[in-house]
Amino acid sequence: PWWILRSRVPGTRLRDYLALLRLRFAKPGTSVEACLGGTALYRRLLEPLAVSGLNTQAGEALASLMWAVVEGSLLRGGAACVPLVPKIGLSESFIDPAIAWLAARGGTLRTASRVSSLTIRDHRVVALQLPGAEVLLAPGDGVVMATPPWVAAELTPGLSVPDRFESIVNIHFRFDAEPGRAGFIGLVGGTAEWIFIKPGIVSVTISAANRLLAKPPEDIAALVWQDIEKTLDIVAPMPAMRVVKEKRATFAATAANEAKRPNAIIGLSHFAVAGDFTATGLPATIEGAIRSGQTAAKALCAFAA
Repeated sequence: PWWILRSRVPGTRLRDYLALLRLRFAKPGTSVEACLGGTALYRRLLEPLAVSGLNTQAGEALASLMWAVVEGSLLRGGAACVPLVPKIGLSESFIDPAIAWLAARGGTLRTASRVSSLTIRDHRVVALQLPGAEVLLAPGDGVVMATPPWVAAELTPGLSVPDRFESIVNIHFRFDAEPGRAGFIGLVGGTAEWIFIKPGIVSVTISAANRLLAKPPEDIAALVWQDIEKTLDIVAPMPAMRVVKEKRATFAATAANEAKRPNAIIGLSHFAVAGDFTATGLPATIEGAIRSGQTAAKALCAFAA
């Protein structure tokens, strides 16, 4: 992390960065704010990073999960902090290639076929119950249950899962703006947190947004548009917009929820649980979801060995 010697957050001192080590040695249950709060570094970098990375307000967000974010980014230097932005969209980047990979190997994707229950005999799933149908599993088949945590709890009674959630609100405006070098801007002290600029569209993301769920979409958009005008140095009437509220975007990264995250293996043979809510050591991020999938795949390979 030698960039700290050359390029620091405005208003910070070199010794402020030593406070990052407090995350590593924080007592169980300590929040990010209790661990780091009170400095310019916290207000201008670490608090916004905690809110976006853990999708939880820093006063509740778990310091140990924040350490996982810091260790994998800031402490590895600038090259590890370069953002990856999809050229088109997440579907084209992740979903479509995965479906094509499965199809090329004989796999079949069935949508609109929600699994209502699992038939379990002798500690093994032998059938999937669908509305009006049953899918029988062969002796060599394995099952990865990759569902939201509340669905996982319904399918496997007794499974401990996080049960408190935080929302994310996204607002999309039909507007042309100069993208700048990065294509996005982080804000401190506004309603908007991140402004993403693409051809013909300016999008805003607000994490840990439970406080906004009751507000009408028009009111949220008006607040955010004020931030956009100030940030982009423009004066313009609010254009056509769309507000998307994802009410249970991720589990809240609190100590209580962390204790409820399940392992990939839960006592059933040839069965694994996957999802960013499992015990990955990371907060609810794409990286955590990928890690959980790798863990589940390794577990099924071990069962088959």
